[in-house]
Amino acid sequence: MRKVHRNKQAACTMVNEVLTVAMLVVMAIGVFSGFPVALVLAGTGFLGFVAAVWVGITDFQHLGLIYLRARGVLTNESVQFTSVPMLIFLGLILNASGIAETMFRLLGRLLTGVPGRYAIATLLIGLVLAPAAGVIGASVITVALVAYAPMMASGYAPRTAGGAVAASGALGVVFPPAVMLFFISNVFYLRIGLMYVALIVPVLLMVMAFAVYFAVTLRKTVEIPLDTPKTNLVSDLLFVLASVAVIASIPLSIILGFATLTEAAGVGVFGALLVALARKRLSFSSLNSVTVQTSTMTSMVYFIVLGASVFSLSFHLVGGPDVIFEWISAFDLTRWELLAILLGVIIILGFVFDWIEVLLVFVPVLMPIFSELDFADHVGSAYFAQIWIAGLIALALQTSFLTPPFGYALFFAKMAAPNRLLKKSALDAVMRT
Repeated sequence: MRKVHRNKQAACTMVNEVLTVAMLVVMAIGVFSGFPVALVLAGTGFLGFVAAVWVGITDFQHLGLIYLRARGVLTNESVQFTSVPMLIFLGLILNASGIAETMFRLLGRLLTGVPGRYAIATLLIGLVLAPAAGVIGASVITVALVAYAPMMASGYAPRTAGGAVAASGALGVVFPPAVMLFFISNVFYLRIGLMYVALIVPVLLMVMAFAVYFAVTLRKTVEIPLDTPKTNLVSDLLFVLASVAVIASIPLSIILGFATLTEAAGVGVFGALLVALARKRLSFSSLNSVTVQTSTMTSMVYFIVLGASVFSLSFHLVGGPDVIFEWISAFDLTRWELLAILLGVIIILGFVFDWIEVLLVFVPVLMPIFSELDFADHVGSAYFAQIWIAGLIALALQTSFLTPPFGYALFFAKMAAPNRLLKKSALDAVMRT
């Protein structure tokens, strides 16, 4: 089988290896110590730069590169960071307008007679909340607040209810137009529209698999009709369809070439505001709350982006990517073996780091290896091969969110559980689903 190889002009020195290990260790210690991730990344990057100057790898004249790199990341017009706050704002506005509870109530009525209808409704809500899934806790907690009580009242086992909530929140993170897909396409220099196309079918297949699982395992459960307020079915249906149309218009307009990501997100926000106003759920206080939440989430993302850019620059100056490439290449693995190992590493990293740190810090470190994986004969072209690999990374991160004992979706589902019994069952829930 074909071996992954690369011709190097010179082997990495012991100094490069020591600095590479030192930067990774310092970063890990800082993160696990509880310091803000953005400060840890920026501080580790600066210390790495100072160490590189001290050993003679670079000089202080290159210190300005840190500023230029940080400034260039956020001012690069080809990387549409302005879409990030709009996507987050869109999801939060729809959430504030009551889309989750309305959709749950509507699906509960439309799926009457279907085994596991409330669990299936929970899965579908997670997809609708995808724009708010820039932080996985946003979608998991929202779904939990709406779905836990009805599922428990309908006779679901605590493990089943917890698994449905965790799975629903994790699915939204990788379904277009989720914010995470924007960052993956940015790291791999891919068109965001193609990234959306690549993830639609796999995520829908996972939804179908989960739905079949719940329908089979809950076929003997006698679901108790919910005591919900009497509402107009047509009004609820129009509200849900309008919300889904607003969300779907973003990836569709990008895929069809009608708009850029920023333009599509801006129009989506305007549509979401109109839907919320028509629903009479948008007050000044709720709009203020959504704006504050958006500002907080966006600031967190941007600070991590800046910190990661500083760390990445220093890591490249000390030769970190080349060191890691030589270490892995020494095992003389085939491309399939190497891909499997790299995806396993991504899953493990997703246990302890949020997706934004994995994508902005660790994936760029591994990019020299990813770029050498030649799967053009498998998917048709080198560009499509990179899209395929990026999609696999997204699904690997989604898997890590659901994998005990560290999955993010797992802990948020446990945190939002309404009683002690359900909290104890949260870990087992994800194991079963």
